[in-house]
Amino acid sequence: MGQYFKDTEQLYKVFGTLFEKSKYDPKLGPKLAKAGLIIKFNYTDPSGSITINLKDKPAEEGAYVSYEFGESKWVPDVTMTQSSDFSHRFWYGKENAIAALAMRKIIASGAIPKAIALIPAIRPLHRLYPKILEELGMTELLIKE
Repeated sequence: MGQYFKDTEQLYKVFGTLFEKSKYDPKLGPKLAKAGLIIKFNYTDPSGSITINLKDKPAEEGAYVSYEFGESKWVPDVTMTQSSDFSHRFWYGKENAIAALAMRKIIASGAIPKAIALIPAIRPLHRLYPKILEELGMTELLIKE
């Protein structure tokens, strides 16, 4: 098991809350939807997967993106495999995705340049992520400076 998440359920709760808050964001949503990608993230320690659909118009009114946990009906354009700990530190703003790709902390396949182009758009989520942990009462996941 990794350092941060105790199980897949906790991982999904944290990331699900992050994605729920961001999928309706009028500043962030259009930038993400513009990418026109389906990205699958496979996680280890604990294991899980999240597929984010930035290609198809979501069924929910006002949403800009859709996502699914576990197996998905969507075929990804990009697949990224990484540890859950890395992803936690990434959303916290403590990891550089481009450097991680070079060091193979992230194993990626598919339309990698298009996925990398999303990094500037998602930076505001780095400020939101610790707030979500506090809202969820998961202060044990806060990274101390």
